[in-house]
Amino acid sequence: MKKIVLLFILFLGAYGLNAQTASISGDAESMARQVEKGVFEIVMPSTVTAEEAEKTAGYYTEYFTVDFNATTKVAKITMVDNSQLGRRVITRFLLSNEVRELKFNGNNYTLSDFFMKYWQ
Repeated sequence: MKKIVLLFILFLGAYGLNAQTASISGDAESMARQVEKGVFEIVMPSTVTAEEAEKTAGYYTEYFTVDFNATTKVAKITMVDNSQLGRRVITRFLLSNEVRELKFNGNNYTLSDFFMKYWQ
């Protein structure tokens, strides 16, 4: 039993080390404007490469385009389909790049919490 608990703790620790946080600047009001425009700028974790971002963005071209700056790590996402579903697909893009949390307005949010609060 001790081994199972230890393995579980190690698994959670490994998951926590791999979980990465991206950030979006602004506040609730500016986020509402971004949603209306359908353009978002997300600062990706430093481990995300241009190749990875471009590869994963290629799967979602029906919903949005991504202009990734490898120097600043900013992914400028422009919605093709500015809808709730399209914004939900952004969370898939982030997950594909191993982002699990978004830092926004001084708080860290899980992707689903952020979506429910600001993008729904």
